[in-house]
Amino acid sequence: MNTYDALRELRNGERKKIILDTDCFNEVDDQFALAYAMLSPESVELLSVNAAPFHNRRSSGPKEGMEKSYNEIFKIMKLVDPVLAEKIPVYRGSERFMTADKQPVESEACDNIINTVMNSDETVYIVAIGAITNVASAVAKCPEIADKAVLVWLGGHALERPDTKEFNLKQDIPGTQVVFDSGITLLQIPCDGVCSQFITSVPEVNYYLSGKNELCDYLCKIIGSYASEYNQSDYGWSKVIWDVTTIAAFTCPAAEETVVIPRPYVTSDCRYAFDGARAPYMYVRKIKRDPIYADLFRKLSSK
Repeated sequence: MNTYDALRELRNGERKKIILDTDCFNEVDDQFALAYAMLSPESVELLSVNAAPFHNRRSSGPKEGMEKSYNEIFKIMKLVDPVLAEKIPVYRGSERFMTADKQPVESEACDNIINTVMNSDETVYIVAIGAITNVASAVAKCPEIADKAVLVWLGGHALERPDTKEFNLKQDIPGTQVVFDSGITLLQIPCDGVCSQFITSVPEVNYYLSGKNELCDYLCKIIGSYASEYNQSDYGWSKVIWDVTTIAAFTCPAAEETVVIPRPYVTSDCRYAFDGARAPYMYVRKIKRDPIYADLFRKLSSK
C-alpha cells in the first residue's frame, strides 16, 4: 500500500483487521495493549495473537521468553472476555532471534502472518510490540506480504538520538534491517524521545482501575510488582506503558502526530543512517498522552 494512502486509512476511523505480535510477559505494557485491543471492537478486529521472543532478567533466553509470553496472552485474554478468548487464535513465535544471514526463523507465528495476509481481501495490519523476529521471518520467507500488509511497530528510539539501542530493536538487529529494507508499509513509534511522553504512575493507575474488576486488579498488581522487582520507589515513580500507543494508532489517531519521511537504515552497531532517497515511511514524532489514557482507563474499568 502507498504510504500516504496508509496514513489516510489510519486516520479515517474505520475498523482495521490486526494481528498482534507481543512479548507479553516481558514487562507490563503488553498486557495493557492486548486488553485495549480486545476492548476496542469499534476500531480493531483482533484476528490473532502471536507470542514474540524476549531475553532479559525475566527469561533464561528467547525461547523461554516466548513461552512465558504465550501463556500470559491466554491469561490476559480470559480476564478480558473468556468467550471472545476462545475465538481468537494464539500462536507460538520464534524460539531464537534472526541471525546475520537474515534467514527466516520458522514458527507458527511466522506462518500465521503469511497465511493471514496472503489470504485476506482487506489490508491486514501487523501490530508488533516486541522484537521483530516473527514479522521479519515472515517477510524473509514470503516477500510478497510486504505489498499487502501494513506494519505498526513500537521499536527503536527517536531519529535524533545518538543511538537506537532500544530493547525491542537491539535484540534483533538483523530482523529490524530486514523489515526496514523490505519496503513494507511501516509506521514506527519510537521509544525514547517520543513514546517516553506516555507516562503514568501507580497512584493514577490505582485511582482509575483498582477494584473495578478482576482484569483491572491484575493490571494494578503487575505494575506494583514491576516497581518492586526493579527496585523503584513508589514515591514520585512513573512508568511508560509503551505498547498501548500502537493500539492508539487505531483508536485515537488524532493523539499521535505522524509524518511521512524517508525511512532510515539501521546499522549493525544499532544506529540510524540516513538517505533522502530511501522509500518513505510513517513516523510518530509526538504523542498526546491524555486522550489515550482517558480512552484506555474508561474501557478497562467498564468492561
